[in-house]
Amino acid sequence: MTTQSKNLTCYSANRVSFAAAAAILFALLAMMPTSVVEMQAKQPYDKDKLLRVVQLNALPTTEVVQAIQQRGVDFRMTSDVESQFRGAGARPEVVDAIRGNYRASSPPPSNPPNNPPNNPPNNPRPSSNVPAGPPLAKNEIITLLQSGVPTTRVEQFVEVRGVSFSITPQIAREIKEAGGNNALIGAITAKASEPPPSQPGPSHPTGRPVPAGPDYDDLTDKALAAMQASNTNSAVRLLQQAIALDSSKPQAYGLLGFAQLYGNHDILAAERSMRAAIEHGGGAPFRVYHDHDKLFNSFCQGSLFVSKSGVTFRADDGNHTFEASRADIKEAKINGFVGAQYGAYHLKVGAGKGETYNFAPHNKQKSEATLVISLIQSYQ
Repeated sequence: MTTQSKNLTCYSANRVSFAAAAAILFALLAMMPTSVVEMQAKQPYDKDKLLRVVQLNALPTTEVVQAIQQRGVDFRMTSDVESQFRGAGARPEVVDAIRGNYRASSPPPSNPPNNPPNNPPNNPRPSSNVPAGPPLAKNEIITLLQSGVPTTRVEQFVEVRGVSFSITPQIAREIKEAGGNNALIGAITAKASEPPPSQPGPSHPTGRPVPAGPDYDDLTDKALAAMQASNTNSAVRLLQQAIALDSSKPQAYGLLGFAQLYGNHDILAAERSMRAAIEHGGGAPFRVYHDHDKLFNSFCQGSLFVSKSGVTFRADDGNHTFEASRADIKEAKINGFVGAQYGAYHLKVGAGKGETYNFAPHNKQKSEATLVISLIQSYQ
């Protein structure tokens, strides 16, 4: 047997053993219920983060409840906590979801003791054996994935060496098509915003633990905080990163449209994002004044959500709400008289004369009202 033949035989054997190990690992993961995997991967809401979600009133109640059910909360519902959430405008469905989805937070990992070289810690993702080198380019990451290198190993390279590019939706798709996953995209997103790594020194020993990149929930949580702090540019950037990580979820699209409309006053960009939120099964959020006396002398403020299934309204105090399916909406038009000076519009809901609801857009611009009507009519 020639040397070349021996090498080929050795390579083939390695590929077979790797494939067998991968098959065993895949089978073990497949045996674990999907809900358990997702539950372990998601960080429960803390009270302050969830209060921000409720106070901003930029997500439909159904989406807030779904997020609580998926992520859980790390605090227990007490009478004081319930008062806080009801005071922030939380609907009873949200309070019930909090009460039924308590999950204790996992304690942060303690620093491992120093181990002698021949007795390394039991760490499934060591980074000390990653060779030094310059930041990775996109093509290098794709080549590693296509050559069969596990995504966890590619993450180690990203965490230690960094990257020389920023994530875009197109690049995220290319990396996923090559075999990458959301964890890898998150690690790349986090490293893309960091300065180039410095050479290890006494205060920066090699092999120090590097935190994983932010996931979809982390990015939307941070965006909500930025929006409440009126830091629109930061919110937009974070939400665009979230969409690059997972373009199938509606929340980041809806929040992005909200930030673009009320922070950047860019109605064209907001329309694109809000249509994307609707197309992905979510709601497009609009800040409105809800008329109480057909003259706008008495009104409340809240948010109107347009979705494929219909329209919902929730006042900021949680007291005034309504929901109308597409079939129940008989008319959606700009007002010619009531609140016309505010760019107001109305919805006629129900059979016969039904009920008429008047709303004035937050920006008091007819263009915003026209966008709402257009979105409602687009899916009727």
